[in-house]
Amino acid sequence: MQKAVVVGVAILCFIAPVILTVASYSGGPVDDPNVQPRDLPGKILFFSANWCPACRHADPAYQELRNAGYPIRKVDVDSNPTLAQQYGISSIPQFVYVVDGMEKRRISGSTSASRLKRMYRGGW
Repeated sequence: MQKAVVVGVAILCFIAPVILTVASYSGGPVDDPNVQPRDLPGKILFFSANWCPACRHADPAYQELRNAGYPIRKVDVDSNPTLAQQYGISSIPQFVYVVDGMEKRRISGSTSASRLKRMYRGGW
């Protein structure tokens, strides 16, 4: 009887994270073809500065999302130090996905537009 319980718990511990991971990547507004990018929940804050070479390298991904209508905002850390401090920005560039004022995900450094789009549906 004890072995059956141990085996059952072990299986549950293995399967539960797999099910939750699959569930987080499927469904939702990003996968719905009728939802426009501007209607997605939350937004990405792109923390950068004009003097930063890495930020200039990350800018095309920001521009692509902005031009496609995704909710994304560029934040100059020199002009908005309070907002940068609020999100604990210690290096740039940083992309912070925020829903209802709460940080959900973060990418440090330069990245691709497709990776940023995956942030909206819970992936990296």
